[in-house]
Amino acid sequence: MSKSSKVKAVISSFTLFSLAANASGGENTPRYTIEGSLPTTIQVKINPNEINTDLEALTGMKTIQLLKVKPSIEMIKENDVALNNYKINIKMEPSYSTIIPFNQSPGAVDLGMANTPVLDQGKHGTCVTFASTAALNARLKVGDYIDQQCSLALNKYLGNDYWNGAYTAEQILDPLKTYGIIPKDQCFGSTYADTDQEVSPDQYSDKSDTSFASQMDWTYVSSRDINAVKAALKNGNRVAIGTLLSTADNTGVRGFSFTINGKKTSGGLWACDQPGSKNYCGRSNAGHEVVIIGFDDSQKLFKIRNSWSSKVGDSGDYYMTYNFFNTMEMDHTEIK
Repeated sequence: MSKSSKVKAVISSFTLFSLAANASGGENTPRYTIEGSLPTTIQVKINPNEINTDLEALTGMKTIQLLKVKPSIEMIKENDVALNNYKINIKMEPSYSTIIPFNQSPGAVDLGMANTPVLDQGKHGTCVTFASTAALNARLKVGDYIDQQCSLALNKYLGNDYWNGAYTAEQILDPLKTYGIIPKDQCFGSTYADTDQEVSPDQYSDKSDTSFASQMDWTYVSSRDINAVKAALKNGNRVAIGTLLSTADNTGVRGFSFTINGKKTSGGLWACDQPGSKNYCGRSNAGHEVVIIGFDDSQKLFKIRNSWSSKVGDSGDYYMTYNFFNTMEMDHTEIK
C-alpha cells in the first residue's frame, strides 16, 4: 500500500466515522446509532411457471437483514409525539386495498428509476449501499451500472464495514465520487456477496470510471420533513430515506398487500394500520433504507423503490402512507 493510499484511507475513515457519529442531528448528539443487523423473514410471491429449486422459490419465504437501530432519547420523544398526534387526530388510515397507479392519478409525481432494475440485497444488511447506488444509477441514467460488491469492498478496506449497515447514503456516495465507479460484475473476480473481499484505493482507481464525479451531488436532511422530500421530487431528485419498521410480525416488515392495475401484490404498503389491523407505527429498533421516487397528495402516498427483489410489493416497488412517514422516517438524503 502506497503512502498516498494510506493517507486517503485514514482521511476517508475519519470522514465517514464523523458522519456516523453525527448521523442525525447536532454535533456529538446522534438521533440513533446502528448496532448491527436484525435477521427476519418475509413472504415473497412464487411464480408457478418458474422452474427454480432455490429455497426462496420453494418455500415462498425470503431472509433479509434489517438495520438494528438504537434511537436516541430525542428520536423516541419525536416518535411518541407523532404517534400521539396520529392516535388523537387520525385514529385510523383509510383502506388502501386498491392503489391507483401514479401515472393514472392526476397531480402525482413519479420519477421512476430510469431503467435501473429492481435490485436484491439478499440476506445482508446492505440496504443503504443498495438504495444509494440504485438512486445514483437512476440519477446518472446508466441503468444497472454500479457494482455494489466493489463499493462494499472498497469501503471495507477503508475501515468501514457496511455489510451489516451504514448510517446514511452519504457514506456510500462519498467514496464513489472520490474514487469513481466500478461497473457491474467487474470487481476483480468477485461478485456479490463476497463479504471478505477488500479492494485498496490504488487497485480500485486503476479500473474505476471517474467520468461521473461532477454529476454527483446530494443533500442530507436529519429532520423529519415531508415537505422537503416532496420539494426534492418536484425538482426531479430521488430521495434515499431511512425508516423504522415494526418487527411485531411479517406484515410490519413486508407491508400490507393491495391491488394495483388489477393485480394483487405480495405486501408492499407500509401504513400505520388498515381496517381491522394493529398499529405498526411507533417505537422500533429496526430500520431500513429505501429510495422515494414519487408522491401523490390525492392518495397521500409515497412511491418507493425497495431492494428486496421483484418478488415483493408492486414488482419490487413499495408505497408508504404520509402518516407512516411522519411517524417512522429517520432521515433522508436528496440525490441531485
